[in-house]
Amino acid sequence: MVQVKVGVMPGQINEFVVEEGTSIANVLNIAGLNASGYEVKVDGYKVTDLENEFVNSDTRLVLLTKMIKGNN
Repeated sequence: MVQVKVGVMPGQINEFVVEEGTSIANVLNIAGLNASGYEVKVDGYKVTDLENEFVNSDTRLVLLTKMIKGNN
């Protein structure tokens, strides 16, 4: 089991305990969050394939941040 902080910036961050191997998509579902319109960052790294990225023993933070428009 891994304790992971999950949340939205700006906003609230909560802690959840999940099993290693849980997909990032499932972690967001457990937290009641929808990634639509947000960038997803796991420990500071941008993640795009939420179904195929998984929590491991080093995962500490899953954060949704607003996408910045116009800076492509």
